[in-house]
Amino acid sequence: MSLLTKDIPMKNTLGNIILFTLLSIALNANELAEFNLTANKTSPYVKEAVEITFKAHQKERNDVMFFFLTPKKSNDYTIVLLQKEAKELDYHEKEAEFHYLLFPLKSGEIYVDFDFIIKVASDDAVAQVYTGSRDNVKWIETDDTKIVLSPLKLNVKALEKNVDLVGDFTINSKIDKTKAIAYENINLKYNLKGIGFDKFEHEPLEKLQGVEIFQEIITHNNKATKDGYKIQKEFNYALIADKNFTIPSKTLFCYSPKKKHYYQLNTKAYTITIDSLPQSKLIDKREYPQREDYSENFKNFIIYILIFIAGYITAKINLPLHLKNKLKYKDIKESTSAKELLYILMHSYSDKNLEHYYNLLEDIAYNKKAKKSFSKIKREILKELHK
Repeated sequence: MSLLTKDIPMKNTLGNIILFTLLSIALNANELAEFNLTANKTSPYVKEAVEITFKAHQKERNDVMFFFLTPKKSNDYTIVLLQKEAKELDYHEKEAEFHYLLFPLKSGEIYVDFDFIIKVASDDAVAQVYTGSRDNVKWIETDDTKIVLSPLKLNVKALEKNVDLVGDFTINSKIDKTKAIAYENINLKYNLKGIGFDKFEHEPLEKLQGVEIFQEIITHNNKATKDGYKIQKEFNYALIADKNFTIPSKTLFCYSPKKKHYYQLNTKAYTITIDSLPQSKLIDKREYPQREDYSENFKNFIIYILIFIAGYITAKINLPLHLKNKLKYKDIKESTSAKELLYILMHSYSDKNLEHYYNLLEDIAYNKKAKKSFSKIKREILKELHK
C-alpha cells in the first residue's frame, strides 16, 4: 500500500508539470503575438493543390520581434513556400504572413505540422549588427520562444479513377519528317503545359520495336503558384530505324480539381516511311549496319577459299606478261564513279599510300566539285601503282 500511495503524487506531479509547461507556452505565445493557421480547402483530392496561410501579429511592444515558420517533412504530403511577407505596422508592431503550396500524397486524414519560433531582440542588439535590413537576424542575439502549433488537419479524398496527371494540362507534338532514309535521324518533340501536380511519371513515347530512341527531357518552367505548379516540359526524341514503323497515339488520363471532372489527353499518331539506303552510297561498306546473317558469313568463307585457290593456281601458272598486265588493277580500271573508286581504294589498296586521293574523290562524289576530273584521277592512280 505504501508504494501505491507514493506513486500517485509522483504521477500527479509529472502531469501537473506537463500541463503547466503547455499552459505557460500558450500564455507566453498569446502575450507575444496572435496567430492563426488556415487552408483554402480542407477536403482536397490526392495531389490537388492546397494553399496554406499562416498569419502572425506582434502584441508585446517592448522589443523587436521576428517570426519563423518551418513545415515538418512527411511522406503524407509535399510542401513548398510560396511567399513570405513581413510588415512594420508601427513601432515594435510587426505582422508576418506565410503562404505555402501543399499536395497531399495519400487519402484519409493527414496532419500538417509546423515549427513556429518567435525571436525577440532589443533595439540595441539590432543596432549593433544593422546592415540595411531589419530582417538580418543571423548575428543578432535573440531570446527564442518555440510555439507549439496545433497541426492542420486535412481530410483527403481518393480519386475515383487512376490518373497520370492532376491539374489542367495540354499536350502537343511536332515531328520534322515522316519519310526518311534508313538510319537517318527523325526528330520528335512533345510539349506538355499546364498547372497542377508537377510529378509526371509517364513519358508520351514508349519503346518502339526495331527503333533506336534517344531522349532529352527539358523543364522550361516549374513555378509554384497557389493553384499548383505552372509547368512547361519538353520531351525531345531522336528516332533511328531501317524500316517503316508507326508512332502510336498515347492517352494520358487526367483529373481537373478546378473543373471537377476527368478528361483525357491524346497524343498524335505518326506513320513513318523508311527508304532503304543502297550500299553503293556509303563510303565504307564495312560500317553499313548488318543484321545477324550466318549465311553471309558462310558465303564470305567460300569466297575466301576460292580466292586462295585462285591465287595458288595463278602463282603456279606462268601467264603471258601482257595478260598479267591486263588483269592487274582491273577493278580500278573498270570503276565508273568516284564513290566506287573511293571504296576500292579504301578496301583493296589501303596499303598503297593512296590516301591523298580520298579527298579528291570525296569532292566529286559528295560536294559536286572537283579540282581534277574523275578520269584524270584514275589515270594518275594507275600510273602511281605501276611504278
